Amino acid sequence: MVLTALLPFALLTSSCGGGNTHTEAQNTQSEGGNMPAPVILDCDLGSSTDDLFAMMMLYDAHKKGKIDFKALMINRDGLDNLRIADIFNTYYGFPKLPIGKTHDAPKNPPVFIPYWKLAKPEEYKEMPTFKRTYTDEQLQQLPDAETLYRQILAKEPDTSVVFFSIGFPTNIAHLLESKADKISDLDGVALVAKKVKAMYIMGGDLSQTMPEPEYNLLQDPQNAMTLMQKWPSKIYFSPGDMGHKIDYTPENVIADQTKMHLEDSPICMTYKLFECNTGQRMWDACAIQQYLRPDLYQIHGPVKYTVDSQMILHEQPGTSHYMTYTNTAEQDTLILNHIRGTAHGGLK
Repeated sequence: MVLTALLPFALLTSSCGGGNTHTEAQNTQSEGGNMPAPVILDCDLGSSTDDLFAMMMLYDAHKKGKIDFKALMINRDGLDNLRIADIFNTYYGFPKLPIGKTHDAPKNPPVFIPYWKLAKPEEYKEMPTFKRTYTDEQLQQLPDAETLYRQILAKEPDTSVVFFSIGFPTNIAHLLESKADKISDLDGVALVAKKVKAMYIMGGDLSQTMPEPEYNLLQDPQNAMTLMQKWPSKIYFSPGDMGHKIDYTPENVIADQTKMHLEDSPICMTYKLFECNTGQRMWDACAIQQYLRPDLYQIHGPVKYTVDSQMILHEQPGTSHYMTYTNTAEQDTLILNHIRGTAHGGLK
């Protein structure tokens, strides 16, 4: 669905009203209230562009002092995906943002938009050459994600860190299964319970008639079970059926970038060089936005969700899980306008 009446680059301040809104994330400060909350993004770069918009929204929020962007964890295997992370971090002014690489990730998951080719101009001659911070050798020597997670969590205040999981559950499951070590005398579950305020997951389905399996979880079901069974703090789900409605069309992406004189940016080149009209929607961006702008969403919960062997979520009595949603076209338009206004990387 293409949304109309879009306000270009609108930084929205109005509340949608109607229904309940978040209480957990009404501000983006740490528990102490004086510093922006530390956040970590775990994503499956290399296939869908909503991961890229999620990254750019966090760049923007960090530069505005709303968050402290601590690290980017990649849960899709392969050097090309690390190269893409390096390209975007470098271009948008975060050349030294820590990157954690995955291991035992899903093998050969689907690729819908092959923008990883941007990292290989020597092989694909039509690709521009983007500046990078790390050599291939340095990228291959990056720490495993669960090690980097433990290093960051051990240093942060209690109940302060916010996770965003917008890809496969691999890295976070590995963190939960990690043992006490020289970094921390706490195992993974205890460390998360002590340090993490909440996790925001792109996943779930609010459809009442025929709920769909969760794509990200379905790619790595064993680790998905580990995550759902062992995660000790709050989870906010951003359901796929809600994200289906948020269509940032290729034409609008290119037009917005052109207005900002960013025709040669990596996101604009992605939309110019590749077929992005693939059913792509802003699923992952919504998971970020529900934390940054909870007033644009409504909330269902507290409840608890379990996952079956088909990776379909089932609601149970409980108090640790929430599901966000919208129910009007006006809300959907406000959400897309806000993404358009904030997802261009926080460029100065």
